[in-house]
Amino acid sequence: MSIQAQILNLLMDLQQELGLSYLFIAHDLSVVEHISDRVAVMYLGKIAEVATAGTIYEHPLHPYTRALLSAIPIPDPLNKRPRIKLEGDVPSPVNPPPGCNFHTRCPYAEERCKLEVPELRDIATGHRVACHLVDAKSGELVKDGKVIPAVPVRRLHVAGLAPAAAAAASLPGNGAASGE
Repeated sequence: MSIQAQILNLLMDLQQELGLSYLFIAHDLSVVEHISDRVAVMYLGKIAEVATAGTIYEHPLHPYTRALLSAIPIPDPLNKRPRIKLEGDVPSPVNPPPGCNFHTRCPYAEERCKLEVPELRDIATGHRVACHLVDAKSGELVKDGKVIPAVPVRRLHVAGLAPAAAAAASLPGNGAASGE
């Protein structure tokens, strides 16, 4: 962990000093939050949702994004949040299912999800999502006319990141992709 933190601090220092941008690909969502300005969540090689890190962690829309974020461990055992457990196996990326790639594991999938590939569309400025169930007007995930509320992820702390590095994480120019 200390070596990881040193490398992340170095990357963030170089970014700040040299005005660099990174494409940072990771599965560790606590690191992604701290090093990224914008985050793209991918499932089976396709973008499911893309937005600023703050938006992804505070107002996730895609069901897969919500499931990923619910799986982030919380260091305080007294502080719990609901975990979204996905059923079934990940489909083959070589032979993905028809329609939405995520429909076989999505707890909210409808018939349309099985037939039509959802378009990656703008929901708000800088927030795009590929899900038939996200209402473009309200910017909410809706099933059977009811809003499915997201459980926002509280700001995380990556052990070993210097305060300056944590502050640098909010600078524009960082990018990240995460997912299967």
